[in-house]
Amino acid sequence: MAPRFGAGARERLFGYALLLPTLAVLGLVILYPLLDGVRISLMRMKLTSVAEPRFVGLQNYVSLFQDEKFWFTLRTTAVWTVANVVAQIILGLALAVLLNERLKARGLYRSIALIPYIVPSVAAALIWRWMYDGSSGIINAILFRLGLIDSYRPWLGEVSTALPAVIIESIWKGTPFVMILLLAGLQTISPEYYEAGAIDGASAWQRFRDITLPLLRPSLAVATVLTTVYTVNNFNAIWLMTQGGPLGTTEILFTWAYKMAFQRFDFGMAAAISVVLFGILAIFAAIYIFLVEREEAG
Repeated sequence: MAPRFGAGARERLFGYALLLPTLAVLGLVILYPLLDGVRISLMRMKLTSVAEPRFVGLQNYVSLFQDEKFWFTLRTTAVWTVANVVAQIILGLALAVLLNERLKARGLYRSIALIPYIVPSVAAALIWRWMYDGSSGIINAILFRLGLIDSYRPWLGEVSTALPAVIIESIWKGTPFVMILLLAGLQTISPEYYEAGAIDGASAWQRFRDITLPLLRPSLAVATVLTTVYTVNNFNAIWLMTQGGPLGTTEILFTWAYKMAFQRFDFGMAAAISVVLFGILAIFAAIYIFLVEREEAG
């Protein structure tokens, strides 16, 4: 006897059927490239070699982990990411809290705060590269007039200043995105909580610590994960401003993989770097979301 489905089961099956085209597209544009990247990472594939591409197993990964440049670049990537994420979360939270208050012309202030975010990333990187210029940059001009420096400096050409200079540009560009996410989260918090806290005599800092931060934790988790992924993959800022120089001090795994693929034409090694980068991001996101969910459940 053929099984009979209730109305609820038929509706669920119909809903799953409607999802199939979307799942097929996601599989085509996300899953297939990912699996193909893993496949290429297991092969020796160089356009500069007359040899045919061949399967080498984990040899690319072994060579990668034995390369001192990998560990140096991984450390630079970690510094680049942590500095960006911490600064953007702190500044984004501060701006969100400020612009959530009842201010005159609050809409105007919000629009001004969004300007860095709406500027195209390529244009932003080129503008900042000009501002850092060692001969005619406006940053040198301002610091020189204020007496903070004795002579113009090539900020992007010095080992000690190149990475901090690019980090500042990235923070300027990314903070408004964090602000938007956290501002949306703040607007979901009922004003009654703050009114009750004020009646109980809680100070502004106590209300922020005991009401805002706990209730904003889901938004902070989303902002942290998205900002981390965006920062690690922020190719335009570094490539257009320094191309990984000077002496590789601003090289991150993303730009290194690009060089391996399109300058040295070693697609096997480039794919291996990309797979390692993807694995690091996936592990970070899984651990962070797990910890946040466990805190909420507890």
